[in-house]
Amino acid sequence: MEKFDKLAIADELLESAIQSYLDDEKYFSALHLAGAAQEIYGKWLRIKGGQDLSTMILDKAAKVFHEPIDKKAIKKEDKRPKNSIKHMDSEADRYTYLRIKFDTFCVICEAVAEHKLLKRNETANIVRFKKYLISTRTNGL
Repeated sequence: MEKFDKLAIADELLESAIQSYLDDEKYFSALHLAGAAQEIYGKWLRIKGGQDLSTMILDKAAKVFHEPIDKKAIKKEDKRPKNSIKHMDSEADRYTYLRIKFDTFCVICEAVAEHKLLKRNETANIVRFKKYLISTRTNGL
């Protein structure tokens, strides 16, 4: 049995997610891969005493709006696209409703941001995705 670093696994998952998204247009695969990478990165940030990206954003929003925010409900909805493609609990759960390209884009963005927060090695694929992110300002998504 070999020992594997879960952060290195997350790096590989993120790489595959970006490739699936940008090159292959396999958005469900990209969503699943990026979601798994983000879960690992986010958990490691919390283990090391920091915050994952969604918690940082929600804490900032609570300060801006000067009122409590239901973080649990918002995080549940934030994770809904990823969870909806990997779980099927009943016949009624056979279909899911997504804006697949946009939802996948958002999850990859969150994973890339947490990758950066962890000071992981920036690969050519991450640079490509960041350029794509910037290009969406002018050409839409």
